Amino acid sequence: MITLDNNLKNKKPNIIQGGLGVAVSGWELARAVSKLGEIGVISGICLDNVMIRELQNGDPDGRLEALSHYPDQEIVEHIKEKFYVEEGISPDQPYKVLPTHGVDPEPRLQRILSAAVFSEVYLAKEGHDGVVGMNLLSKLKRYTLACLYGAMLADVDLIIMGAGIPVEEANQISNLAAGKPARLTLEIDKSLCSNPRNQYFYKLDPADILPAPPELPCPDFFPIVSTDTLARILDHKISADVISGFVVEKPVAGGHNAPPRNKQYDDDGNPIYDDRDQARMEKMQELGYPFYLAGGYGSPEKLKQAHAVGAEGIQVGSLFSLADESNYPPECKKKLIREIHRDNVAVRTDGRISPTGFPFKVVELEGTLGIPENMEKRRRVCELGYLQQIYLDKDCEIKRRCPSEPIQSYLAKGGDKEETEGRGCLCNALFANIGLAQRRPWGNEGEIFTAGDEIVNLPLGSAKKPHYTASDVIDYLYSSTGSD
Repeated sequence: MITLDNNLKNKKPNIIQGGLGVAVSGWELARAVSKLGEIGVISGICLDNVMIRELQNGDPDGRLEALSHYPDQEIVEHIKEKFYVEEGISPDQPYKVLPTHGVDPEPRLQRILSAAVFSEVYLAKEGHDGVVGMNLLSKLKRYTLACLYGAMLADVDLIIMGAGIPVEEANQISNLAAGKPARLTLEIDKSLCSNPRNQYFYKLDPADILPAPPELPCPDFFPIVSTDTLARILDHKISADVISGFVVEKPVAGGHNAPPRNKQYDDDGNPIYDDRDQARMEKMQELGYPFYLAGGYGSPEKLKQAHAVGAEGIQVGSLFSLADESNYPPECKKKLIREIHRDNVAVRTDGRISPTGFPFKVVELEGTLGIPENMEKRRRVCELGYLQQIYLDKDCEIKRRCPSEPIQSYLAKGGDKEETEGRGCLCNALFANIGLAQRRPWGNEGEIFTAGDEIVNLPLGSAKKPHYTASDVIDYLYSSTGSD
């Protein structure tokens, strides 16, 4: 087994706090976990719109102070002038929304996203020398490069990436570190175009972000894999010395899950997993990389088991999602903890709700969009666009659509009606989860909470005392394990 690379060397943490939702694992949670000697992780997705909504709320958490350290103060002044409202907007006023990144976005949008991610990492790393990582989704290719660059400017220690096969992303990190242009191949539906090009790329030039891009250290890189087969493929395709380790995730984990290898789904469109979806630990050890186990490993017994099969430790998400330091609103966390302890919460693996096509864990909680009947009543709106798909129209022009947008709009763009069935708007719902719901004339957007299957056996908090801290999670995970 190789030693942990650059930033993780000699740290020997046993626990990765998983990246959660849209800013559920924000800087406060990541900082708390890192200060306790483990790996704190921010969720890197959608942080541009998270930032501008916070600023429209009066900047309650000091985002502008973090931005004062960003190396491009021109874009910071633009952000402040356009979005900061000192007293906060009124409760019924809708939030301003940034334009969606296209295939060839305006550099200003990339600059805003880079600044937002920088501020999140800066806050997470402030005041300690612990390890801070960032979680990204490979599916969000139009946002990945600017996220990576902003995080690297803030000296992020570790990148963890799932929801896809992040070969190109890993290989582009060195270009960004050297201040060179980077690009990712886009997945594009070309079925309506009679003469498409072979490839289409999303590009980012650090010189468009900063006038004189500095040389930056490369963060450690941990792909999330579901099987040892995928780990071997990534080891073969990613440049030498780029991969620092793996997170091996079982399909009981929260958030997006890997599709079943057997491609089998039940009558409701939910995935059916079998032994082929399990990684073989002896094969993971043969690769020679450190690896952490995720998905149902949030217990002291599982930490001990992970060490027994050669893992460095475990990644835990759901337990941390309900800790005091997470960005779920306090009353929301209290409700979730109470209802879990009262056996009023279930978790399902929904094969349809995510526009990505990946299965997604949904917490079934009364009053939320996790209840299918409530989702069916939601008025379809798509203005954030993070999960929009790229396609070529009949004139071979590049366009975007989402199976969760209004159905007639999707069909007018050449989409298949069957693709709209059972879909939900994760973008708007995940913002609602953290108290940043968009305000509509007909009512605020609703929540869709996600968690791993084991959250129903929550070992912390109670119906009478519905709260606990990140420190409580770590103390619990180390209880009776004999781990240092």
